[in-house]
Amino acid sequence: MLGMKFLFIVVIISLITLIPIMDADASSNPNLFVSAENSQFANHFSGSMVIEVVVNDPNLRDTDEGKGEPDVTINGKSLRMVQATDGNWYAYFANVQKAKAADSTVGSNGKGLDFGVFCSRDTSSTVFGISLSETDGFAVPRSTGLGGFTNGDSSFNSCTGIPTGSSNMNNVVRKAKSINTNSNIPVGQIGLNSNAWPLIQLYSFGDVIIQYNPGGPTQQVSLEYDEMQNISLNIDRSLYPTNAEVFLTVNDFQLNQDPTDEDSWTFDVGSSPSTFYQAFDNTGSNDANGGSGLVDLVPSLSSLGFENNGKLSLNVGNVMELKTNSDQPVTSVNDGGANTFSEIVTLVERQSNSGIFESFDFNDQSVIGILDNAPRGQTGQITYNDESVSILTGSSTASVSVNDEPVLTIGNGAALRPGTKYPVILIDPDQNLNTGANDDLDVFRETAIIPTITIGNPITLENANTVQFHSTSPTLTGGTSVTSTVPDSNSDRLIIDSTTLGNASYDMFSVNLGVSVSTLASILLDDSKSNTSGTNWINYDLRSFEKELGVSDFSDTSINMTFGALGSSPITIVDAGDLSSAQGFIQIDDSDVNAILAESGNVFLVIDFDSSHNDAGVIDISSETQKQPIVFDLFSFGLENDQSINNSIYRFELEETADNSSTFEGTLEYAVTNQLNILDSGFIQTIDAISDDVKIIVTNRLIDESGITISYSDIDVTGVTTRTSTQSDISTHSGAVSTASTFRFGQPVTITLKDPDLNLKQDLVDIYFVINDPNSANVDTVGKDGIKLLEVLIKDIRYKRCTIDGIEYGGLGATGFTLVETGPSTGIFQGVFKMPSQICNKSGTALISSAGGSLDAKYYDSRDSFGNANTFSLLRSQSSASFSSSPQLSSYEIVKPLSGNIEEIILSGSVNNHRRGIPLEVNIISPDGKSQIFGATLSSGGGYRSMISINENSLSGVYEIQLSHNNFDLGSISFEVIPPKIPNWVKNTAKSWATTSISNSEFLDGLEYLIKEGIITVPSTESNSSFNQTIPDWIKNNAKWWSDNKISDEDFIKSLQFLIKKGIIRV
Repeated sequence: MLGMKFLFIVVIISLITLIPIMDADASSNPNLFVSAENSQFANHFSGSMVIEVVVNDPNLRDTDEGKGEPDVTINGKSLRMVQATDGNWYAYFANVQKAKAADSTVGSNGKGLDFGVFCSRDTSSTVFGISLSETDGFAVPRSTGLGGFTNGDSSFNSCTGIPTGSSNMNNVVRKAKSINTNSNIPVGQIGLNSNAWPLIQLYSFGDVIIQYNPGGPTQQVSLEYDEMQNISLNIDRSLYPTNAEVFLTVNDFQLNQDPTDEDSWTFDVGSSPSTFYQAFDNTGSNDANGGSGLVDLVPSLSSLGFENNGKLSLNVGNVMELKTNSDQPVTSVNDGGANTFSEIVTLVERQSNSGIFESFDFNDQSVIGILDNAPRGQTGQITYNDESVSILTGSSTASVSVNDEPVLTIGNGAALRPGTKYPVILIDPDQNLNTGANDDLDVFRETAIIPTITIGNPITLENANTVQFHSTSPTLTGGTSVTSTVPDSNSDRLIIDSTTLGNASYDMFSVNLGVSVSTLASILLDDSKSNTSGTNWINYDLRSFEKELGVSDFSDTSINMTFGALGSSPITIVDAGDLSSAQGFIQIDDSDVNAILAESGNVFLVIDFDSSHNDAGVIDISSETQKQPIVFDLFSFGLENDQSINNSIYRFELEETADNSSTFEGTLEYAVTNQLNILDSGFIQTIDAISDDVKIIVTNRLIDESGITISYSDIDVTGVTTRTSTQSDISTHSGAVSTASTFRFGQPVTITLKDPDLNLKQDLVDIYFVINDPNSANVDTVGKDGIKLLEVLIKDIRYKRCTIDGIEYGGLGATGFTLVETGPSTGIFQGVFKMPSQICNKSGTALISSAGGSLDAKYYDSRDSFGNANTFSLLRSQSSASFSSSPQLSSYEIVKPLSGNIEEIILSGSVNNHRRGIPLEVNIISPDGKSQIFGATLSSGGGYRSMISINENSLSGVYEIQLSHNNFDLGSISFEVIPPKIPNWVKNTAKSWATTSISNSEFLDGLEYLIKEGIITVPSTESNSSFNQTIPDWIKNNAKWWSDNKISDEDFIKSLQFLIKKGIIRV
């Protein structure tokens, strides 16, 4: 293990008509061309992709006289080359295991990912005319006269007979060049039976080196066989009018299964996504569609080498529609039986071997469009590879570390903001297990160490014990015990050691959770109780069972809890049919929570993979060499006695940036709950609890000791596990409402609301709608489910509908008003309505003129900058005549200066129509709640500029500035003072000293650093470093508390400063 590790969080053209299309700049070889050599996708290929190799050598191009076969190797093994009628030499190869996995999905010969038939490398050369002994097997088209072959996952056999009458029955090399059958030479120059073409040679490999050895210098191409890189999702515009086409482009080279033809992928984008290969061919004619060859690949994507890609989903909202075009001439596909898929989108490759897939055809008609009656200011959503884009409707107006210890930080030093992705980077050579491949910190990988965030007190497998497998569902007696451990109490993964078991099959898995019902009651929210509301969730990860123990289908899986003893008082918390994959996040029904809380005793978890009792032996344990980590957590979000509840845990599956880099990356994003979404299960489901791109939900501001912490159980140079962590504040923000200064009847009024807390997702435009339910007490306010977020008042009367003499007069909802974010992650929202000449009176019994009164907008902020509910009003930010300009600060975050220094913040702005001689009243509220009021002079134009000084004695935390003039509130603004950052190595030194791992003098090194940096001040009379007396144990206790984040940096520094001043420590 290396001694230094760092952990920190930051943030085609055709060459010539005879050569396959590829990036012109990708190859530096004059005669060797490889289909996967593509700079756009970093020379990566994945899964079951077939790769084409072409040798275009003028010395070997003659087709009517004998030529020697080009010497081409793949990782040193022979790759047999065949001459085509164009004079070039061709070969096709693929990964043997993924080819078998792909072929096993085939429902009908010649459809889907059909590789043809498989033969072993020991097949006699008399069968096909050539030897392929250096391969790991090969695939040829299905034909009559051939025997001994296999399909799918079966082990290869030697093929027999002679292939005759081939109709090219494979579907992954559809347009291979015609083999040279000139009668003057052997077929293909090497004597290959023409009915065996195209031939796909299969090998086991990681990364690949393809080498051509001509008479001159060697020509070589290097490819990486790993997770696909540079996948992206693009749309053609940011704002869509009605009836518009939506041009969607997906860049994913892994979808390029056949290098010789344009691939076609059809996705069912409904609530249960499905994926089909070649439902249609590239001309739009039926291929697999309408027969048993149409097979949903979603259950097999993982075994085919896909990660998060391979699935497309759409939330059409009420703005998008699904259509047809020449590439997809119908609106549904079916398998010839009972299964029809009617929410489909087909993407066709722009050209063969490009890896660029489009929703539109050559006539510029897309299978996705905007409705002709789509309301403005609303969105749909398209998601691929966990990346989302918003389809927004509307119209446009023309016009690291310097020390030897790990360092853990969040972001780039700036304050964290909701709805923003922050880079997460881990540098740890210990996790670089394979220098020839990209290592990923997957939860299902036994050896991975998982960076983790825990909020509140979620239930995990931390105390789990007594793991058993059970052979027949639903019998729980006589289970087979298996060893299990939870080696990392940070990420709380249960590691199951199946390597100790003999070969056997099982249906069920059980475990004692190590908790009681009373513990569950402490975190589960019971809606039947008064003053309690919220949702409860299961976060699970069983991918190790899928990858190692053969559990490929979870549709018949149920999850039960039993109480007191295994099998006693069972309660089903996940029904069969509710799970669709090995990893997920699923809500627990309220009725199940009520039933659980009525039980008592210890809690057991039972996972039944054969709930229908008709598929014995779902779990297949066969000479296992790997252990299986699993995750099972219980989350809860909501309100209890008016206090927000958040019990959750998040695990980062960071991915290595390149082979042998030891650098792993991902992202962190968070969203803040408010009164509209804290009870909304749809919003809660937007979290990503196990991912390389983690998204968390916070229900309140998390600052000081409650700040968010990302922890990593690092194994240090001594082999001891040390938890490295960082704590960062997540602040909430006060909202601000503004608009223009003057209004006219019939003219548009733009309301602007600024609150970063309302920005819920990094890559989407958030929208808040007007409540349109006439029976709601908050009708015609911006909100949801009867809960208001913002209301517009004219003459201090809510702008709402009324019915007079049977005629309804509209309010805010009738104007089409919505609060639309100005862009992804801006936190600034705008809505527009026309100023009415008449409004309904307060009682809704008459119309009154809107003239002569004020316009107000009240924003009901769930969490202001102090974490409290607050109301912000438009009128509090303006005089009776017009608005003032918003106050500005020269800095909104400042590091507390060192001793003897001062930092200054400039407050500026202007007040229109001010009263001369009356100063601006400035009220500064410090973090301890104390106020300091002073007057600022206004210039003749109403401008003001004041200076606020911060010194080493200023409190850390948020300062709010409230402004008023002549009894009118002008709004508020805030800034934050943060203490100087103390390097983690100092904290780690303090922890080692507290546990007597290092001496007093070594601890002094850390103090000297703090003194040198001015974080601690020492009287000038003190001497050089030394301890002149025994240090009391309670000082070491302080050091340990500090290193465990139980007291703040500031409190610990103050305690050290006190000890130095009292002479207990002399330096």
